[in-house]
Amino acid sequence: MPTLQELETPIDKRIVEEIIALTPETWTAARLEVTYSRDEGIERYSHVISSMGDHEEPVVPSDELFDLTRELGVLFRRYGKHWRRATYVVRLEDGDRWKYSVDFEY
Repeated sequence: MPTLQELETPIDKRIVEEIIALTPETWTAARLEVTYSRDEGIERYSHVISSMGDHEEPVVPSDELFDLTRELGVLFRRYGKHWRRATYVVRLEDGDRWKYSVDFEY
Protein backbone atom coordinates (compact mmCIF):
# COMPACT_ATOMS: atom_id res chain seq x y z
CA MET A 1 0.00 0.00 0.00
CA PRO A 2 1.41 3.42 -0.90
CA THR A 3 2.26 5.78 1.94
CA LEU A 4 0.18 8.84 2.73
CA GLN A 5 3.00 11.09 1.56
CA GLU A 6 3.29 9.27 -1.77
CA LEU A 7 -0.40 9.87 -2.44
CA GLU A 8 -0.46 13.37 -0.97
CA THR A 9 2.37 14.84 -3.08
CA PRO A 10 0.55 14.73 -6.46
CA ILE A 11 -2.53 16.37 -4.88
CA ASP A 12 -0.34 19.05 -3.28
CA LYS A 13 1.24 19.80 -6.65
CA ARG A 14 -2.17 20.14 -8.31
CA ILE A 15 -3.33 22.46 -5.50
CA VAL A 16 -0.22 24.60 -5.96
CA GLU A 17 -0.73 24.73 -9.73
CA GLU A 18 -4.30 25.90 -9.15
CA ILE A 19 -3.18 28.59 -6.66
CA ILE A 20 -0.70 29.90 -9.22
CA ALA A 21 -3.33 29.86 -11.97
CA LEU A 22 -5.81 31.81 -9.81
CA THR A 23 -3.48 34.55 -8.57
CA PRO A 24 -2.68 37.70 -10.56
CA GLU A 25 0.58 37.66 -12.53
CA THR A 26 1.95 40.48 -10.36
CA TRP A 27 1.94 38.26 -7.26
CA THR A 28 5.21 36.56 -6.39
CA ALA A 29 3.89 34.83 -3.29
CA ALA A 30 0.51 33.62 -2.07
CA ARG A 31 -1.00 31.80 0.88
CA LEU A 32 -3.95 29.43 0.81
CA GLU A 33 -5.53 28.63 4.14
CA VAL A 34 -8.11 25.85 4.17
CA THR A 35 -10.11 25.29 7.33
CA TYR A 36 -12.14 22.12 7.80
CA SER A 37 -15.25 21.95 9.94
CA ARG A 38 -18.10 19.52 10.40
CA ASP A 39 -21.48 20.64 11.67
CA GLU A 40 -24.49 18.35 11.95
CA GLY A 41 -22.84 15.84 9.61
CA ILE A 42 -22.05 18.43 6.93
CA GLU A 43 -18.39 18.88 6.01
CA ARG A 44 -17.13 22.34 5.11
CA TYR A 45 -13.84 23.47 3.66
CA SER A 46 -13.35 27.23 3.99
CA HIS A 47 -10.75 28.71 1.61
CA VAL A 48 -8.88 32.02 1.88
CA ILE A 49 -6.26 32.99 -0.70
CA SER A 50 -4.14 36.00 0.19
CA SER A 51 -1.06 37.80 -1.06
CA MET A 52 2.16 37.54 0.91
CA GLY A 53 3.01 41.05 -0.28
CA ASP A 54 1.21 44.36 -0.58
CA HIS A 55 -1.33 43.17 -3.15
CA GLU A 56 -4.99 43.50 -2.31
CA GLU A 57 -6.68 42.01 -5.37
CA PRO A 58 -9.31 39.49 -4.28
CA VAL A 59 -8.79 35.91 -5.44
CA VAL A 60 -11.81 33.62 -5.55
CA PRO A 61 -11.17 29.89 -5.11
CA SER A 62 -12.20 27.78 -8.11
CA ASP A 63 -14.38 24.68 -8.11
CA GLU A 64 -11.22 22.74 -8.99
CA LEU A 65 -9.50 24.02 -5.84
CA PHE A 66 -12.49 23.01 -3.71
CA ASP A 67 -12.44 19.55 -5.29
CA LEU A 68 -8.71 19.12 -4.71
CA THR A 69 -8.78 20.15 -1.06
CA ARG A 70 -11.73 17.83 -0.42
CA GLU A 71 -9.78 15.02 -2.12
CA LEU A 72 -6.86 15.80 0.19
CA GLY A 73 -9.10 15.67 3.27
CA VAL A 74 -10.61 12.33 2.22
CA LEU A 75 -7.13 10.90 1.64
CA PHE A 76 -5.91 11.95 5.08
CA ARG A 77 -8.99 10.46 6.79
CA ARG A 78 -8.44 7.19 4.93
CA TYR A 79 -5.03 7.04 6.63
CA GLY A 80 -6.50 7.85 10.06
CA LYS A 81 -5.33 11.46 10.07
CA HIS A 82 -7.58 14.45 10.09
CA TRP A 83 -6.37 18.03 9.71
CA ARG A 84 -8.34 21.05 10.87
CA ARG A 85 -6.30 23.52 8.86
CA ALA A 86 -3.97 23.25 5.86
CA THR A 87 -1.83 26.22 4.91
CA TYR A 88 -0.03 26.37 1.56
CA VAL A 89 2.61 29.02 0.91
CA VAL A 90 3.69 29.44 -2.71
CA ARG A 91 6.66 31.65 -3.69
CA LEU A 92 8.28 32.59 -6.97
CA GLU A 93 12.04 32.15 -6.62
CA ASP A 94 14.82 33.12 -8.99
CA GLY A 95 12.22 34.86 -11.13
CA ASP A 96 10.87 31.71 -12.77
CA ARG A 97 10.59 28.81 -10.32
CA TRP A 98 7.68 28.32 -7.95
CA LYS A 99 8.32 26.62 -4.61
CA TYR A 100 5.78 25.67 -2.00
CA SER A 101 5.40 24.47 1.54
CA VAL A 102 2.37 23.08 3.30
CA ASP A 103 1.64 22.86 7.02
CA PHE A 104 -1.17 20.94 8.66
CA GLU A 105 -2.80 21.57 12.02
CA TYR A 106 -4.51 18.57 13.59
